[in-house]
Amino acid sequence: MPKRRPPLATIAGLASIVIGIGLALVAYADYPRAFSPAANWLSDLGDTLLSPKGSVFFRADMIVIGVAIAAFFVGLSRWHHSQRLVCKGLLGIGQASGLVAGVALVMTGIHPENQYAAHALWSTVLFISAASAVWFVGWAPAWHPRLPQRIPYIALTACAADLTCLMARRHWLEWLAVGLLLCFVGAVALGTWAMAPERAPARPPG
Repeated sequence: MPKRRPPLATIAGLASIVIGIGLALVAYADYPRAFSPAANWLSDLGDTLLSPKGSVFFRADMIVIGVAIAAFFVGLSRWHHSQRLVCKGLLGIGQASGLVAGVALVMTGIHPENQYAAHALWSTVLFISAASAVWFVGWAPAWHPRLPQRIPYIALTACAADLTCLMARRHWLEWLAVGLLLCFVGAVALGTWAMAPERAPARPPG
């Protein structure tokens, strides 16, 4: 049967989820205190004062995810094919916002939570740019019938959680927002794979 080769957005998106969760779990295993959604920010895992050993893994996690997320949004360029100029423009805004989010992720890894001013700045940039990216990219299925129609619902929920977390500043809201953002990335990554052109199997020689 014909098979679809996973495009850049799929590879980068799924890699960001797997690597992100994997390194976060390693950082959590090395966290020396109790850690929960009720009392901790996720960034506490990267605090070099709270977790001198485990913070290395979490900070590396943010840098790797930032690069992967940037590649993910670049890979969404294939969504531009055969689309009207307005649609391309809206998607382009989403991609640009996603690139800013990728840079912000890297910077939160470079500046851990105990470097409060710089970390707070880049965290704010991250949540605002992520909400913008999810909002503009999330409506793509409206003009891309081959994309899963569940994506806009995931996007709307993730965007709402993201902005609520930014305003309400509650630990558990950050966990919820990050989880929903990862769900969005996963849905878009798999949706992009589903609309990739099929490739026929190689013909045997002779």
